[in-house]
Amino acid sequence: MKLWLVYDKFEAERNRRYIDFYFEKCKEKGVDLELVIVENGVDFSRLPHVAIVRTMNPNLSEKLEGMGVKVCNSSFISRIANDKWNTYEYLKSKGVRLVETFLVTDTFTPPYYPMVLKPCMGKGGRDVEIVNNYEEFSAYRKRVTEKTIAQRVVSHKGRDLRVYVVGNRIIKAMLRISETDFRSNFCLGGKAVEYTLSPEEVKEIESIISHFDISYAGLDFIFDEGKIIFNEMEDVVGARMLYTHTDIDIVDIYLNFLISHTNLT
Repeated sequence: MKLWLVYDKFEAERNRRYIDFYFEKCKEKGVDLELVIVENGVDFSRLPHVAIVRTMNPNLSEKLEGMGVKVCNSSFISRIANDKWNTYEYLKSKGVRLVETFLVTDTFTPPYYPMVLKPCMGKGGRDVEIVNNYEEFSAYRKRVTEKTIAQRVVSHKGRDLRVYVVGNRIIKAMLRISETDFRSNFCLGGKAVEYTLSPEEVKEIESIISHFDISYAGLDFIFDEGKIIFNEMEDVVGARMLYTHTDIDIVDIYLNFLISHTNLT
């Protein structure tokens, strides 16, 4: 099997060790792996069987799909998951229970405070802030001009759940906790521990997964009144928590899934 691992230059430099995992595992499994850096140009004359696209580029994913390449995750997931407003609208249309969310337009005024503001295409907690009044909201909007959503603040701040999914199957749930910030992102210094899902939580998560065809992604949940509630999907999901705190080799699991679910003819 010929496999592409597609990155932009910045993220490839940040994730060198993670990329090395792929090369090590692919060598063990007899998979021909090539690292493709989008800024260097993509050679469409020698296509792979599978392209793992580790950058937010739905147009590239769609082009590869049109040329017969299996793209993971699909261009559909790339468009939905990498825009928080698209994610909200799509899952709301499916009847999924969600935090009350608004698209921030030039004429939008928060109906209440406090509210959480988030760039729709932000990652790693970038520019995610709580605003407590109109003055703070206005200052945020002057500083952050990209497409943004506003959400109700949930009861349990500084605590969320990352659920790793491969092939539409739950692999592991990790609880992220911050004692100093309402954002619990691991990359911002939040603590991470293994989490055992209850049968009710598994049922809810699987119902959300059923609306997608996920190759490998993270589903993030926040806690409100003691229950999990879907927050967002990480298409280009990181794995530092798993390799730091568990013995799960997610790259191995993912590659085994791709090998067993790829038609090479």
